Amino acid sequence: MLPVVASALASVAAWGQPVSDADDDDDADIEIVVVEDGAPRVTGSAYVVGAEDLEQYESNDIHAVVGKVPGVYVRGEDGFGLRPNIGIRGANADRSAKITLMEDGVLLAPAPYAAPAAYYFPMVTRMVGLEVFKGPAAIQHGPHTVGGAINLLTRSIPDGLAGAIDVGGGSFRTAKAHAWAGGSGRRFGWLAEGVLLHSGGFKELDGGGPTGFDHGELMLKGQWRTRTSGLDLKLGYTAETSYETYLGLHPDDYADTPLRRYAASQAGLMVWDRTQAELAWPLQLSDDVELRTVAYHHGLVRAWTKFNRFAGGPDVHALLQQPAGGQSAVFLAVLRGDEDSTTEEQALQIGTNDRRFVAQGVQSTLRWRHTADGWASRFEAGVRVHSDRLDRLHTEDPHQMRDGVLVRDLEADTEVLVDSRARALAVAAHVHDDLELGALHVVPGARVESVRTSRSDVDQPPVTNTVVLPGLGLLAEVAEGVDLFGGAHRGFSPVAPGQPPEVVPESSWNLEAGLRAGGAGQRLELVGYVNDYVNLTGQCTISGGCDGDLLDQQFNGGRVWVAGVEAVAQREWLLPGRVRLPVEATYTYTFTRFRTGFVSGFPQFGNVAIGDALPYVPAHQGALQVSLASPRVRLGAAVRGRSGMLDAAGTFPVPDIGGIPALVTVDAALDVRLTDHWLLYVTGSNLGNALPVVAWRPFGARPQAPRQLMLGIKVDAARSRRGSP
Repeated sequence: MLPVVASALASVAAWGQPVSDADDDDDADIEIVVVEDGAPRVTGSAYVVGAEDLEQYESNDIHAVVGKVPGVYVRGEDGFGLRPNIGIRGANADRSAKITLMEDGVLLAPAPYAAPAAYYFPMVTRMVGLEVFKGPAAIQHGPHTVGGAINLLTRSIPDGLAGAIDVGGGSFRTAKAHAWAGGSGRRFGWLAEGVLLHSGGFKELDGGGPTGFDHGELMLKGQWRTRTSGLDLKLGYTAETSYETYLGLHPDDYADTPLRRYAASQAGLMVWDRTQAELAWPLQLSDDVELRTVAYHHGLVRAWTKFNRFAGGPDVHALLQQPAGGQSAVFLAVLRGDEDSTTEEQALQIGTNDRRFVAQGVQSTLRWRHTADGWASRFEAGVRVHSDRLDRLHTEDPHQMRDGVLVRDLEADTEVLVDSRARALAVAAHVHDDLELGALHVVPGARVESVRTSRSDVDQPPVTNTVVLPGLGLLAEVAEGVDLFGGAHRGFSPVAPGQPPEVVPESSWNLEAGLRAGGAGQRLELVGYVNDYVNLTGQCTISGGCDGDLLDQQFNGGRVWVAGVEAVAQREWLLPGRVRLPVEATYTYTFTRFRTGFVSGFPQFGNVAIGDALPYVPAHQGALQVSLASPRVRLGAAVRGRSGMLDAAGTFPVPDIGGIPALVTVDAALDVRLTDHWLLYVTGSNLGNALPVVAWRPFGARPQAPRQLMLGIKVDAARSRRGSP
């Protein structure tokens, strides 16, 4: 117990609440990145997506938002970003489970330690900013520090009385209603915000049926302030009903009708709801010392019914990649609904994955600023005590295909696949100091994670792992507006509950160095990095293409190199007539290599040879975003592209079957301010209607969303910035 208590005495910066110099309002401390002249000021890699970008394109898909961020990769699935798959610097993208996800600095994954898969993700349209951390900056925001962290920023309580309404509609019977209102006085403040989003879906289900979703979110904030203290209350409720499936298409069918859904997927239905309660206590101990403590409780209840597998047939992932002949043709015909099930092996197992999550904890951060002759310090220390729990009940019911319709086999009993409870108790500690010695910043830091896990259906005692994660960053101001920076830190991702003793945590040693220049409407950043994985891990999930007895098992992947170069260039020109022309270009080159050969039950590893590359990591990725903005009209265009990717560990070039081809998408947005308070907007995504395969997982070829147009109108009663606290 002593290591747990000791580790508790120094972190909650893990929850990430350093004060931003960009704003002086009471709520500004929810922003973690310090921004000066439009560029992040950290001794390491960081990227900020601001309110203006989020407002302009009004995207509801987090994949589209982070797709332009250097070093961040996505794996498409449903086309809407409902269950995002995001990886950073080589970290496996499956369900975003290998990166730290936060909202206002508080962990947001359903069970960040016991089951971090992002089956919940807040709507991007409700956010006012997004921060991405890589390099040494990542150790402030664990538990996952190999790749990095993403922090989503919600709207702060406004000064005075303010509010806005946004109503829009478009392709695929999409409809959106978003409204917020709030106010504050000398002591008290409040904010209420709600979003409803409906889509009829862009896929066509064989035999007819829904393929869209309904999603709603409500957030309430309350605030009480004195001169040196106060309380901040944040409550949230989110619910979703989506007719989604894990079943994709065979290449032959994809070539003809990429937006088709097989009859075997007609039972696909996800229903979930989430509750959120957070209470923060900010305390100004002196002019230079502040303390912020947050208690939080999050609950998520979800049930997903969908096609899982054949009762005795082939592996579905393999079936949907191999030539359609012999017995494969028969099973494919059953999936399509062209033929009836005639044998026990052809029974379709329709499973319901019922899961209940609880995540709760207390975190506190102390910050002290001190200035003396010739040096200055920004010191930060904190602690987070966190517990989470996951109750799993996975069942399957056999169905027969009859005339293109799934029919329950009433003579067969429901089969229980998993009935378990997984728990995690973690204490995370963090210390961090930014020592300014003239033009040199020296930033030492360390993180301690002590995690105790258990699982009810595994015959083993609770397991405790304690790890120390050191980090050191350096930044030198070599000229006005020009910084050189570098650093090193240890990466870590914990072991899931109930794994065999031979499975060890994911760990790495990470190095980076870069140059950052900015000021007067321009910014340039160039970063090179190397992540030396001591042990890479992969966990079997249905979303990753696993089924049967391997579900939830974690596998060691041995030593891996991930290296890359990331670049950002921004420039804004001021044209006659108060017209602005901002341009931003980003680029990422990534090199990955396994340094260990092995055979793994994890399907994305498989038979690995030394020199193989990681799956779902493109070698090249970039984005270009250009806008033309006057006081009344703003027109923008964004192009994102990446090279091909592998579906499993292997070598390039990307194969025609089982590979993910290169992808280029074009988005555009037009805003017209009709009056001081009314704004009309039109957005278009994937204007080229590019529909290559974006993933082969969970089962079969999957497209991204086709061309979509949206028309909307906003009424802003305050004309305040979207992110203004």
